[in-house]
Amino acid sequence: MENEISCKGLKLKPFFDKPYGKVTPGNSSQITDGACSVILASDEAVELYKLSPIAKLNPAQWAGLNPAQMGLGPAHAITQTLIEHQIPLAEIDYWEINEAFAAQVQSCVMALNNTDYCKNNLAQPAAIGKIPDDKLNIDGGAIALGHPVGASGARIVLHLAHVLQRKHAKQGIASLCIGGGQGGSMLVEAV
Repeated sequence: MENEISCKGLKLKPFFDKPYGKVTPGNSSQITDGACSVILASDEAVELYKLSPIAKLNPAQWAGLNPAQMGLGPAHAITQTLIEHQIPLAEIDYWEINEAFAAQVQSCVMALNNTDYCKNNLAQPAAIGKIPDDKLNIDGGAIALGHPVGASGARIVLHLAHVLQRKHAKQGIASLCIGGGQGGSMLVEAV
């Protein structure tokens, strides 16, 4: 079949839109078992219990859009996060965008860097900007690390906090797509 993706003789058939689709098990995240533990504490609790926080989590921004564009939810939420914190895209050190499919994250990256999309869908006068490839999902994202349903949000926020710490970076944005046409985004700051 022409649209099968071949890897050393292994043919991965499209999962959606058979037989013409491009989403295969090779460019999709697996649903994995997983757990994540995050302790959220106020400034007072950190002082009282002598905790050593690794990051400050800012309130999340949420966005909704036409369910037919479901995968673009992160682009909408990221835009709101940048506006809320008055930060240009270029000042974000690292990005974690949870992906069910590689094409979904790439679509968000392309949308944020497309003037027409930003004007017509995000109410912005110009493109938001290009997320650098070397700053996005630097350890592989959900395709490499897994997509533990119910724990993915905590996983990407905690992973981003560790990336900021490891890279001696200041701030990052964690974002995810939510089925039905939604997206969430959060500014994470190293402490």
